[in-house]
Parts: sequence; C-alpha cells; structure tokens
Amino acid sequence: MKLGLMRGDTVPASELRELGFEAVQMFFGGGADGDGEDPSPEAVDETLAAGNTVLAAMTLHVDLVGPKGRIDADVDRAARCVHKTAALAGRFGDNPRPILVWHPSGYPDEGGDDRAIFAGLVSSLKTLCGEAETAGVDIAVELTRAGSVGSAETFLRLQDHVGSPALKVCLDAANFCPDRTPLERTVRMLGPDTIIAHGKDACFADNGEVADYGPTGSGRLDYATYMRALGQYCSAAYFVLEYYRSREDLLKARDIVLAGMK
Repeated sequence: MKLGLMRGDTVPASELRELGFEAVQMFFGGGADGDGEDPSPEAVDETLAAGNTVLAAMTLHVDLVGPKGRIDADVDRAARCVHKTAALAGRFGDNPRPILVWHPSGYPDEGGDDRAIFAGLVSSLKTLCGEAETAGVDIAVELTRAGSVGSAETFLRLQDHVGSPALKVCLDAANFCPDRTPLERTVRMLGPDTIIAHGKDACFADNGEVADYGPTGSGRLDYATYMRALGQYCSAAYFVLEYYRSREDLLKARDIVLAGMK
C-alpha cells in the first residue's frame, strides 16, 4: 500500500511527495442536492497537480435509505456521482478502476422499519452497482458504526443480495473497533473486497460510545494489528490518513502507519 490523505491545508501541497504521500482523496457535495458543490475535472486536476499526486478515490456522503426504505432522490444523486467518477478515469494511480467511496450518513432510527431499510439498501446498491459496472467504476462502502452498514456481517449479507462485482469495501477500523466485529476478523472477512483503507483513531466514553475521533495514535485502535492484517489479507493500493489537525499529527500518524507496514 502507498500513503494518501484527505486533502487539507495543514501541509502545503508542494510538500506532499517529499513527506511520502502519493495520493489524495476528494469529495463530492453531500446529500441529494449536492451537485453544485461537486469539483469539476479541472478542479480535481488542479489539486492533483499542486501536490504531484494521484486520486485515491472520490467520496460521497448520502443516505440512500430512510426510515421506510429507499430514497430515490439519493439514489439518483449517487448514480450521477458514479458517472462523474468515471469521467475522472486515468487519475486513479495504482487503482485498477476509479473508486467512489459511499459513506452512509447515518442509520435512520426514528420510526424505522428495519426490514424495509435493508431492502432499500439492496435495491439502492443494485441500481448503483449496475451503473458502476457499465461505467467501469468500483463502489466502496465505508463501514461505520453510526451508519446503515455497520459491520462486516452486514456488508457480506448485502453482497449476497446485491450480487455485483462492483460492490467493494472501504475499510476504516476506527469506524467499528473495538465495539463491533473484532478487528482482525473483520479485515480477514472483508480483505478480498477491500480496495481502499483509511487511518484515524477513536476514543470512547465510559458507556462504550465514541467520545471523539482523531488522528492515528490519539485513541484506542490497535494499529500494529490493523496494519499487519491489512498487509496479510488485503491488496488495496492506498492507505489514506484523515482527522489530522496539525503537521505534527500528520507526521506522527504517518510514522505509526509506516512502522506497521514493515
């Protein structure tokens, strides 16, 4: 794996390569009406050229489902982002295909029908994966404890129902450890489908809920196990650092990850 990061202003773009970062992950506008906030191909190229980097992935935050199931406007929005991702082909470095990371915005708890929510996920992802297969794009679901896909088991159940080779995984262990599927088991279960990985950390309150997310090294995640398992079970091209708040945070995170890759 090579290092990437969520682009920010902490480090000048001109220094990214010398610090060891070869890729950046960028974002589409969130929600069903976020088209006006999407970066143009020209803006993406400007960002990449500034740091002499490639594009690790594009990211979309959208629900796809509500308390009663599929949200068509969200699915339509995500389908547009599939094709906008496809239009960026040639910029994705060592990735075999362009990657669109779908980050579920949250589980629709209030008055929700859980069976309808799951059925809506299946229907939504079947539609998006059909678009992705045609466009030559992979859709990487980012598991997160707060979202509608919160564990390895949920993803594998979805995979069985959707049945598309375009449905992949974005693995960010701080999003589910230590309170969900155990770390190494998750990486082993999802390794064949993991096409990009993230690095951040999590601290927990006394009741077991997440108190805060932060940069690698600031919380409870077992990075030695995480990086070893990724190396053993996954073949993702890029490991993307996020949640750093300063240059010191970023360099500390980089060094922890590099040590775990040895």
